[in-house]
Amino acid sequence: MNETKKTGIFWGVAVVVALIAAVIAWPTAPREEGEGEGIGGLLFSDFKDPLAAASLKIVTFDEAQGELKNFEVRKDSESGLWTIPSKSGYPADAIEQMRDAANALVGLDILDIPTSSPEDHAGMGVVEPKLEDLSPGDEGVGRLVTFKDNAQKVLASVIIGQKVKEQEGQVYVRIPGQDPVYVVKLDDKPLSTQFQDWIEEDLLQLSSIDIENVEIKDYNATLGIDPRTMKPGFNLTRNYTAKLAKENSNWSLDSLTEYDNSGTSTVEKNVEISADQKLAAQKLNDLANALDDLKFVDVNRKPDGISANLKADKDVVTDNESFTELAGRGFIPIKQGTEGEIELMSANGEVTATTKDGVKYILRFGNISGITEGGDEAEDEQPEPAGGVNRYLMVSTVVDDSKFPVPDLQPIPNTLEDLDALDKPAPPPGVVLPPELNTPEAPADDSAEMKEEPAEAASEPAAPETAEPETPEPESPEPETSEPESTEPAPAEPAEVESGETEVSGEGESTTVGEGQEPQDPAAETSDAPAAETETETEAKPEPETAATAPADSPAPTSDEPEETEEEKMERLAAVQEKITKENERKLEERKEKLEQARIQSKVLNERFADWYYVIPEATYSKLRISREDLFESANAAAPNPAATGPAFPGGLPAGLQFTPPAGN
Repeated sequence: MNETKKTGIFWGVAVVVALIAAVIAWPTAPREEGEGEGIGGLLFSDFKDPLAAASLKIVTFDEAQGELKNFEVRKDSESGLWTIPSKSGYPADAIEQMRDAANALVGLDILDIPTSSPEDHAGMGVVEPKLEDLSPGDEGVGRLVTFKDNAQKVLASVIIGQKVKEQEGQVYVRIPGQDPVYVVKLDDKPLSTQFQDWIEEDLLQLSSIDIENVEIKDYNATLGIDPRTMKPGFNLTRNYTAKLAKENSNWSLDSLTEYDNSGTSTVEKNVEISADQKLAAQKLNDLANALDDLKFVDVNRKPDGISANLKADKDVVTDNESFTELAGRGFIPIKQGTEGEIELMSANGEVTATTKDGVKYILRFGNISGITEGGDEAEDEQPEPAGGVNRYLMVSTVVDDSKFPVPDLQPIPNTLEDLDALDKPAPPPGVVLPPELNTPEAPADDSAEMKEEPAEAASEPAAPETAEPETPEPESPEPETSEPESTEPAPAEPAEVESGETEVSGEGESTTVGEGQEPQDPAAETSDAPAAETETETEAKPEPETAATAPADSPAPTSDEPEETEEEKMERLAAVQEKITKENERKLEERKEKLEQARIQSKVLNERFADWYYVIPEATYSKLRISREDLFESANAAAPNPAATGPAFPGGLPAGLQFTPPAGN
């Protein structure tokens, strides 16, 4: 091979090597930088479907503390439920919020590329929040937002910096690991790290109009040193308990109990309220509205071993860490009752609210949040106090069986006698039925009265000794209405003629009967009474088929329908039995359905409440706890029991309560 060829080969190899080196050294922009590399492209060309996002992580930097704070929302790939891992997996109401947050980065246009120099990153607020590269006091650190899909593949990741001056809605952004800074128009409100923006804020999910009963248990529970034994002990100071009923916005007091803590044991007394004492309706309505609108600002997970109904197992009491955590938040496990069951008593009393659906909500109020038993701050991510301070709250529910009384069931007839009794129920004591609803003999008695009334009417005109001759005596109205019509003139009745009267004996004739004279017609004297009796009987029996004409030993029919046969009565008995049975079953089934619905609702709520301490604003707590002095509006209300705020351990623990200190104490 000659020198010329050798030189050519060397030059060819050198050119190939140079080209390879140029390709390797040439910068390649990731696809996330946009379509092409210039202005007008999309910042995330492959991120088109916001519903593909299964997780969101937002990292911010606390300049004062030199710490990173992580907020994350994630969708479980199996259950499909959204949770907040940065809040111990609390359930998130994140479907719409996540869609809006992801949409903020979908279709994001690049408006400008002001710089590609790393030296400009801090001035534009797009320094990446990496803890290893940061120190307390560092400025210009941006907010890192990352969306991933179910396979944990990054869909979009961006560092959001400062707003562009005099350009509304425009901000500086940067892709992590890349130097260019872009200007985009971005609405970052959905990209929130506020806990309340990602949860169902309405904690209890009840309406104030559904509340029918409220019970206020005003007491204080504390841990302390028993001065007699100088050992840790539990002190319970009861103030009062009020049971109230609510109908719409009207309140009534069912019972009021006060407690005297001055002796060796607590003494309770039922208090009678005078008529001039009126409940503080406005405060009670504020309480009901606060339950309706109860919102929380933070959550912490309870220690293991606390059940949904806030009962504790023995491990909680004997475990130092769990016991200290509970007591620090204001919830003290104690043994209560003969069975030694361990229950949580709250530091600042309880309120229960029962709805018309039979679900009883129990709210237990603990200590101020952020303060532990030793005075240390609690978990790192405590919210800023709302209205000054926040307070711990535990919530549970039970079913109030008294809202589901057994319905009144109608007795089922078993025999024909029972059926007859059902057809003709006995009247209540002291009630007299009218004659038409009484025994069959009632019509016969009515006929007898009808017989007597005309006879009395016929004899009554003869009673007066004197009468004016010019005015003829009117005949009885009874005979006029019931006597059959006749074309012949009625014969004169001597019994009706009195002394000094003129008796008409025929047309154009008259006869005067003087005082003490006998009638001239002897036949009139003998025919007078029978005639009256005959007329009366005729008047009393206009209908020959009435009960009065029936033989005395013949039963009077109660209706025009023929009497039922034995077989028909048995068929009717079976039909009545079936009807009553179905109606009773309907009532029982209706009660069963309502009771089951209440149990399901209580179970669902407890599954949501069971694992958590809630943190509520102190302003809300002040509406939920009403003091004895504020329970009534009347200025004459009884003063609170002065012994209700007695010293700790005045005479030992209240009766029935025992304290079990943690193991090792």
